[in-house]
Amino acid sequence: MEKILRAIKPKVHYTSTELTSEELVDDYGEQIFRFCLRLTYSKEDAEDLFQETFMKAFEQLSKVNASGNPKSFLFSTVLYLSKSKKRTYARRNRIAPIQYLDDEIVSDIDIEHSIMAKEDAQLVREIVHALPEKYKIPIMLYYSADMNLQDIAATLKLPIGTVKNRLYRARKAVEEGLVKIGYGE
Repeated sequence: MEKILRAIKPKVHYTSTELTSEELVDDYGEQIFRFCLRLTYSKEDAEDLFQETFMKAFEQLSKVNASGNPKSFLFSTVLYLSKSKKRTYARRNRIAPIQYLDDEIVSDIDIEHSIMAKEDAQLVREIVHALPEKYKIPIMLYYSADMNLQDIAATLKLPIGTVKNRLYRARKAVEEGLVKIGYGE
């Protein structure tokens, strides 16, 4: 992360009331990276999205400071860049589909428990991934990025009641999906 910061750090000095690029990365970097990881399901893609997000934020540092809510600004930027990448990927995939090889990672410590936990988490991830965007994004922000309802509402530019409703419906859809596949019987 330090390499990224050194490579793209703006050469401007800020007053003490404004955020600096270092403060943005220190304060929100870990949360943003976890969210990028949840959106992409790939460490390499998450690192790319993380880097693009902070490059965009550094370019628009005055907007980040003016917004008064840098966390919301950063999450909005991640969502915007992620959707843009998905559109680009979809266009390219229509022309020349890409096939990936599956990588299997097995832990040596308590293999059975580890495999069961991974399977459970994978089931939930698949169900969440299949949700429509309007339900998937709020549930990911709430559980993966540990954002509160007010921050999610600000990030998505929605009323808080709409966010609550979408979280409720997303939870219900995940629960119904788990029941449908016989989980917990």
